[in-house]
Order: sequence, then C-alpha cells, then structure tokens
Amino acid sequence: MNSKVEKYDHDLNVVINRELSKRVRFVPAYTRSLFVLQDDVKYLEQLLTVLDTSAKLWNVAEPLVKDDDEDGTENDNEGEDVAYEYHNPMIEELRRYHEQRLQFPVLERELDQGETDEDEIHMISDDRKLDVIDKAILYLRIVHMVDYYNATEFPNEDEMPNKIGVFHIRGPAEAAVSKSTLQDVNEWKAQFKGKIEAIIDELKGVTINKEEQQEIGLKKEEEAVEDFVRENTEEQGPGKYLCPLSGKKFKGPEFVRKHIFNKHAEKVENVKKDAVFWNNYVLDPKRQMNPLFAPVGAHTNPSHHNNVNNVTPSVNTNVNNRGNYHNYPSYSFPTPFPPAPAPKGRKVVNYNDLDAPDEYDVLGL
Repeated sequence: MNSKVEKYDHDLNVVINRELSKRVRFVPAYTRSLFVLQDDVKYLEQLLTVLDTSAKLWNVAEPLVKDDDEDGTENDNEGEDVAYEYHNPMIEELRRYHEQRLQFPVLERELDQGETDEDEIHMISDDRKLDVIDKAILYLRIVHMVDYYNATEFPNEDEMPNKIGVFHIRGPAEAAVSKSTLQDVNEWKAQFKGKIEAIIDELKGVTINKEEQQEIGLKKEEEAVEDFVRENTEEQGPGKYLCPLSGKKFKGPEFVRKHIFNKHAEKVENVKKDAVFWNNYVLDPKRQMNPLFAPVGAHTNPSHHNNVNNVTPSVNTNVNNRGNYHNYPSYSFPTPFPPAPAPKGRKVVNYNDLDAPDEYDVLGL
C-alpha cells in the first residue's frame, strides 16, 4: 500500500501522532510566593490585552455620543454611531484580586535590627486562592497558545499533531515547605522577567532604541545602491570607464550607471534585499549577538596566546638525574615522540634459503 498521496501539487504522507510522555510539567513551588504572584498579575494583564487586541477578541460595541450640527439638527448616520472597546472581564478580576488578596500581611510587632520575618517569602498553599490567576493562565494556553510559566509562544500549534502539547503549572504546595528561600524567589523573578518581557515586546512590535540603532548602523536602500554603482564603476583613463560586472567599457560614468540598472537589475535588487535584511536583523531584539561573558575556561588575557610560542623549555642541567635515552635533557613537558632505544650490537641475521643460489648467480654476474 502506498502511503504517499498527491493532492493540489503537494505530497501528503502519513504521520504517526504519538502521545507526549509528560504533557503537564511542574515549575518550582516558590512560584506561589506573593512576590512572584504580584508580578504574575502584571504580566498576565499585559499578555491578555496585547493578544486579545491583536485577535480582535472581547471587543464590545460602545455607542458614540451624537454631536449636534451647526443648524441644530442631530447627526443620524447609523454607520458611525458605534465604537468598539476592548473589555475582557478577566482583566478586572485580576485587578480586584491583586488589591484584595495579594497584599502582604501586617506583622504583629516590628522586627528588630537583623531579624527577618519567619515567612519571608509568603507562600500561598491553598489553590482555591489562586483560581483567578489559574483561569488567566489556562485561557492563554488554550486560546492564544502561550505557555505562561515556560514563557513560550506556540504560534502554529493548531496545525501540529499534538494540540496543546506541553503545559507548565505550579508545583505542589508540599514541595514549598522549608525548601524555598528568598534568594530562590529573586532569581526566578529576574530570570522570568527577561523571558516574558521579550515575548510582550515582540507581540507589541517593540524594537531596540534609537541609540542602539545608530550605534549598529541602519542601511538605506538608496545609499546601498549608490555604493554598489560606485564600486562597479572603474576609471581606466580619460573618457574610459569599465564595468567589472560585464567587462564592457564606456565613455562616461553615467553610461556605466545606466548599463548596471538595465543589464544587472537583478544584482541591484539583491543589494536592496540585503539592506532590508540587515535592517530587520538590527531591529530584532532577539538577534544573535556576542556573549556577554567569556566561556568558562577561556583565557581573558589576550597576550596569553601571543606568549605560547615564546615559551622556552626548562632544561635540567643535572646529568645524573637524566632518565631519557641518549642523555636527552629533561623538559618541563613531555616530548611528543620518545627516542628509539639504542641497538645492542647484535648482528643482523639473513633468513634466506640456504639452498638458494647466490644473488649474483641469479643475475648472471
């Protein structure tokens, strides 16, 4: 049986949809801390607003206030009486939840100098108190295909075999007892902030600031084309100009320019595409860049590589302690190939057949 089917000039093949071994995965339990939950409300509100607005969800029709015309008659144009305003009820729930439930408890007494709160990270173990946040996280995962706690967006997940594949949730409350510290919470907040803000900026279309753009340098298509024409116009003498692209000669640079645009239009378009490609790379906040820190084990001193070839091996001048063959000097690093042992003076034995004729007899000498 042939599993390959051709339809609409495309080849369709059978794919086995294997179930994921671990679909739901846990994140650290200290995400139940009040410090983390307060940030979650802020990030969830931004994600809901940006994603719903781009998908045109929760747009409620609001009637416009009619203005009277100059002659005192009202404007009755029905097509312009309605405006759409974004209104997701989960946004209001998150704001009320933040004001009512995510407030730090008041201490019964003031702490002395150097004393810390017994529950300094303020964990919330009851899942029923986190239902508002859980509903928003589940909404993002199902509707907008965003795995919140993993800070990952799956834009084409609806076309993949596994619908709603991986889903990260908070760890059980039992794992948070006596295992989480304030340092763990602060490290999670800093790491998660960089990931989730990158997604929010990408959804908003935010690019790098103008100072960084000027520092890296954006390209203009017109200037790139002019540089290309200038580089391919060679003056060989008075009234003689060469186009290195074709090898033809012309009487003036204006004729070379006209020749390039007429006969090499494809290369001119490639120059424009390169300029656009470079600008998109510069404006991309997620572009590949040099690492901020040197890799572990790398030499930070640039003169180290220059001094490697100038190292002089230390020679041991004590003759009695030389252990190598032929009294070789002892170096501070081993030689790549040790010298062969000296011959013991044994005569080389010829294993030719004793009945064989002499080699001179064979040659007829």
